[in-house]
Amino acid sequence: MQRGERNLGIAVAVMAVCAAIAFLGWGVTGGAAQEEQAVGRYEVAVPDLVLDTATGKLTSKGQVLEQAIDPSGQEIGRYSVDGFITAVTRRVGLNVLEQPVVWPELVKGYVIVDTKTGQIVKQRTYYSRALQEGDL
Repeated sequence: MQRGERNLGIAVAVMAVCAAIAFLGWGVTGGAAQEEQAVGRYEVAVPDLVLDTATGKLTSKGQVLEQAIDPSGQEIGRYSVDGFITAVTRRVGLNVLEQPVVWPELVKGYVIVDTKTGQIVKQRTYYSRALQEGDL
């Protein structure tokens, strides 16, 4: 009887170890799958834009420029952003000596595209002010 009880104890211990290994393996692969889904979730664009590619929410230095286009966020990579920063001449004139003078402005903007349909979802100039020395 002792031999049978011993074999039963060994069998139970082996099954417990196998179950623990299977459980750990399942947890590791599940965690890896979740990490892989998060890769590509955010996209950065010039000059200071961050887009959540699943929802379409756009921020600049912590300030929300666009609320979520698709709050459900089911599809990572659904939206893409391209930003721009440029100097634009808004006014031209003559000074008191009759010499031409130019007043440029610093302009920042962005375009958000739905990568599934190829349509431009949003486009906007979000910053404009007189160009200062050293801006560009």
